[in-house]
Amino acid sequence: IPNHSFRNVENIYMVPQDFIRLKQQRRIIAKLDSIDEIIDSTTIRLKSGEHLQADMIICATGFINRFPFFSDMDAKTMGLPTMQTSAKSNIETDLYLYRRIIPVGVPNVAFVGYVVCLTQWILAEVASHWVSEYFLGRLKLPVAETEMYKEIDETCTFIHKKFNRVGYYLFYYWLSPIEIYLNDMGLRLERTHNWISEYFGIYRPERLKDLHEERRAKAAGIKYRHWYFSFQHTLLILLFLLFIILLL
Repeated sequence: IPNHSFRNVENIYMVPQDFIRLKQQRRIIAKLDSIDEIIDSTTIRLKSGEHLQADMIICATGFINRFPFFSDMDAKTMGLPTMQTSAKSNIETDLYLYRRIIPVGVPNVAFVGYVVCLTQWILAEVASHWVSEYFLGRLKLPVAETEMYKEIDETCTFIHKKFNRVGYYLFYYWLSPIEIYLNDMGLRLERTHNWISEYFGIYRPERLKDLHEERRAKAAGIKYRHWYFSFQHTLLILLFLLFIILLL
C-alpha cells in the first residue's frame, strides 16, 4: 500500500469513494508489508512474522522496472536501467524512448503500452499499429538522432514539470500521442463522419476499428474512402443558404 493518502493527484480517478469509506470504517484494514509465505489454503505469513487468515489473494501490487533479458551494455545503450542500478533502488525509471516506444539507435526493440494514462488500452492499440509500421519499414523517422533525442527530452521535461513524474505518466494527455502516432503512419486524424461527433463526441475504441484496412490500403497505394462532413462544409452550406435568402 502507498505511504501517502489514498486520494491524491496520482490516483484520484482510480480510487472509488466506496473504498475510502470502507477503509475509514476499518472494514478494510491496511498493512504495509509483503507476503513471506503462503502456509496453507487460508493462512499467510507476512515478512514481519504476523499471520493472517485470508480467503483470497488478489495480485495487484504494482511493479518495479527491471530488464533481466538485456545485458548491462545493451541496457546502457538504450538508456534503460541495468541490473545493478534497478536492484539498488525502487525509484521509477524514466525510459529514454522516442515516441515512448523505441530506443534511439536500437532498431529491433520496441515497448508497447509503457505509458500511464486514462485510455491505456486505446493508446496501446494505436501504438501497436505504429510498431508494426516501424518494423515493416514504412515509418519516416527523423534522419538525425538528435531530433529524436530532442523529442524525448521535450516530452520528459513537460511531464516532469506538469506532474512531477517520469515521462511515461501521460495521465489525461492521451489524445496527443494517439494523433501523433496516426500522423506518423500517414493515417487520417478524423475518426468519425462529421465535425460535431469528432470534437464533441466520446472518444470510443470504435473510432479506431478501420486502422487495419486503412494501413492495407495505404501500403497498396489505394485511396481509402472515408466521407467526412467538416466544419468548412457547414460554413459553405450556411453561406449558400444565406445567398439564396438574399436573392429572395
